[in-house]
Amino acid sequence: MKKLIYLVSLVITHTLLAQIVVLHPVKVPDAQINHFENIELNYSKKIAQHAVNNGNLEFWALMKAFNPGADDYNYLWVNVYKDIEHAVGQAPWWDHAQAVVGVETSILYEGFSDLKTDRRYYYAMNQEIAALAPAQYVIFNFASPENLNLILEQTKNIVIPHFKKNMAASGMVGWGLGLKVTPQGTDYASMMTYDAYDNLENVMKHLSGGAALSGLPQNKLEPVQWSMRPVMQVMGATTPKP
Repeated sequence: MKKLIYLVSLVITHTLLAQIVVLHPVKVPDAQINHFENIELNYSKKIAQHAVNNGNLEFWALMKAFNPGADDYNYLWVNVYKDIEHAVGQAPWWDHAQAVVGVETSILYEGFSDLKTDRRYYYAMNQEIAALAPAQYVIFNFASPENLNLILEQTKNIVIPHFKKNMAASGMVGWGLGLKVTPQGTDYASMMTYDAYDNLENVMKHLSGGAALSGLPQNKLEPVQWSMRPVMQVMGATTPKP
């Protein structure tokens, strides 16, 4: 119980000012993939960019799962907000579809009755390395480490310096670590990290212990048991506010 209370208090402390990343998985039937991508990349992306330009959203991306199983969610919406207030204290940015693209959101998604959406997963970013370039692929890593405080300390003092030193040569273009805000519980990961790369080859090298991981002193790090490590291709994303 003490560990749980400590984890919750740690998350709350860092969410007060931290950026909030919202991951929202969706399963799109094969027959509707082309239509779905057309709506997302030609309409939703424009609405999201409008929200970024107005300061209501920091970043939006549509990602597609690499090598998903038959029953897996095959797409992921990623929304990044400045803070908790922007994430939950304002009207959803997609409600402005009519003003931005001339079509109501409900009309854009007509005919998608077979879409299966998961709940939204909120993470408060705790540590990040500024992006060197737009990512083409992202590895999401989920875990619930018992000694979270030690993991955060080691990540700050060992992992981040190592990644910064090796990013350019390995193809890594960004990295971050977030702590779960909601949902919480034994069935949900309490921590998420992401490894952003320039191509799939370097992603595979990373997953095999190479790329930016090469030379990382694993013997000095607390072992982390990852519960899931999906690879996602970035299909489209917003650009920073002008």
